[in-house]
Amino acid sequence: MKITSVLPFALGALVCVSLSSSARAADAGAPAQAPTAPAATDAKKIDWENMTEAAKKKYMKTTVLPEMKKAFQAYDAKTYKKFNCATCHGDGATDGKFKMPNPKLPKLPQPTDRAGFMALQQKKPDAVKFMGTVVKPKVAELLGLPEWSPQNTNGFGCYQCHTQEASK
Repeated sequence: MKITSVLPFALGALVCVSLSSSARAADAGAPAQAPTAPAATDAKKIDWENMTEAAKKKYMKTTVLPEMKKAFQAYDAKTYKKFNCATCHGDGATDGKFKMPNPKLPKLPQPTDRAGFMALQQKKPDAVKFMGTVVKPKVAELLGLPEWSPQNTNGFGCYQCHTQEASK
């Protein structure tokens, strides 16, 4: 599996919160849906920061991987047919270290490069929307972490998975 083809320009657009926020704002005008049963993650909160490495690996395998596999396959069943640990972790999945960010995922513009993110959004609008409205919030929720935002720069965002392009 060629890692550079996975997650095309993936979480990069997440830093451009205005893009995902505007997508959410557009959804806000949609009719309210009936409440659904609480997701399994609603019932039990985790403390990712204080989990042992063994507990993190087990949780990723039994909870995060199946949830994200469903999300990615719903987004693009063909590209993500073989979604597994290596999809996000690359070589980290094979060496057992699972270190992130993964330098083999597409590099993203510097956090302050608004033009770079806007170009990314123009080039890959569906991926940007998917990452900003599905991946970032779902992974943050599954890990029991807040989402990155301009007000919470310590939250979960694109640079937890992706590295940055070199400065120009």
